[in-house]
Amino acid sequence: MKIRSLGGAVVATLLLSFVAACGGGGDDSGDSDRALRVAAVSDASSLDPIRGNAGTDHVLIYPLYDTLISYDKGLEAQPGLAESWEQKSPTELTLKLREGVTFHDGEPFNAEAVVYNFERAKGEGSNIQADLASVDSVTADDEYTVTYKLNGPDASLLLVLADRAGMMVSPKAAEAAGGDLSTKPVGAGGWEFVEWKRGSVIKVKRYEDYWDKDAERVTAINFNIMPDPKTRVTSLRSGQQDVVMDVSPSDADGLEKANNVEVSDTPRVNVNQVYLNRDSEELGDPNVRKALSLAIDREALLKSAYFGRGSVADGALPSDYWAAPPESVKSEYDPDEAKKLLAAAGKTDLSFPMIVNADSATVRVAEILKQQWSEVGVNVDIQPLEVVQGTSDYFNDRKTPAYLSQWTGRPDPAMTYRLLFSADGYFNTSDQWTPGLEAALKKADESTEPAERKPGLDEAAEAVFADTSFFPLVFGNSIVGLSDDVKGFEGNLLGKPKFIGVTLG
Repeated sequence: MKIRSLGGAVVATLLLSFVAACGGGGDDSGDSDRALRVAAVSDASSLDPIRGNAGTDHVLIYPLYDTLISYDKGLEAQPGLAESWEQKSPTELTLKLREGVTFHDGEPFNAEAVVYNFERAKGEGSNIQADLASVDSVTADDEYTVTYKLNGPDASLLLVLADRAGMMVSPKAAEAAGGDLSTKPVGAGGWEFVEWKRGSVIKVKRYEDYWDKDAERVTAINFNIMPDPKTRVTSLRSGQQDVVMDVSPSDADGLEKANNVEVSDTPRVNVNQVYLNRDSEELGDPNVRKALSLAIDREALLKSAYFGRGSVADGALPSDYWAAPPESVKSEYDPDEAKKLLAAAGKTDLSFPMIVNADSATVRVAEILKQQWSEVGVNVDIQPLEVVQGTSDYFNDRKTPAYLSQWTGRPDPAMTYRLLFSADGYFNTSDQWTPGLEAALKKADESTEPAERKPGLDEAAEAVFADTSFFPLVFGNSIVGLSDDVKGFEGNLLGKPKFIGVTLG
């Protein structure tokens, strides 16, 4: 048994994926040609990159869709489907595309396809319009060159194109599917789609005409949907799975002692948090939100719910990340002050419902929060739902003012602030900017250099903290269980592996 760690830096992101059966869902032969069996925490909300609404989708769809820009384990931009790029001005980004790339339906990938994907991402039915809000147009300069023309500087755009907005779909396939590839995905990734049994398994197989002929890729991957963390761990120890995502901290110690198993335990930007509808009757008053935040003992949560595997969250980004919040952003535990704020707001008998991801670890966190809030006279009605249903009920239907889940993070820090707290951010059910945030992000966008972006990002963190726009709780480590047969697995600060380079044998 060996424990692998990235060491040093920190940060990564969200990832919950569901699965429901212990079985491998496919070929279980003992040779290296069999499918890699991955136990995921949650089912996909959609297999169409512009229509999904869960951060846990990424690990399931990265194999299908290569992105224009990639990133390394430290979230530094790397070539993807674009082999190079040039920032010609603060409002122009030109990409030189790889030649000879094809989609899984055999159609060519070229500048025309990039323009199509941009217009699709900005169009009706897209959940990622906010990601590309700074882009007015994309032009095809020649067959393999495109230029993104912005309405203002946006330092995050390069890594925006390493996320959903950079996942390229086949225009021909999208048109044939009526614009919705949710169940018929066709991308240009290392694996092509085979089958999706909802709540059970997503199967992909190696795409033989993949552009990167040197990339190590297993023959196939079966993503088995297994929401219960103990079931995932048991299936790994019994040899039914090869990779187990999101091992619960409560199970990590035992798994590290198991035979024929390795554990990857690395920091990431994933923050366990409570999403808040700041336009709701219950949580519309910033003083009420501040009171509820002051009533949370985050150190106790880290110790009792996460077994110390992680760090307390003061803001949306962890303390050892380059874009970490300044020292002025500090989550305190002060129940006496919380009671005073509630009394002043006339909310001494506050009660509200909160959707909670139904896995046992998250429900435990909810129960601890319920107890802590009860000590200041607040009652919360816990409503456990599986992730796909929970995200739909909260983000789409706005059924509750609060949602206990995770933010899996994004490749660029400005993406986190925009998606969570801008008026157009899908994950912001308040539909309004956090006061002061828009100006702070504009300041951060004046340069692409991290040191020059940092003051604006500090102001963004301070704006979110002053408004108590959400309740950050704990940055949980990315804990992945691996059988000894798995070679070449490498985590990253997002906690969302792409499986390129992984082999069996």
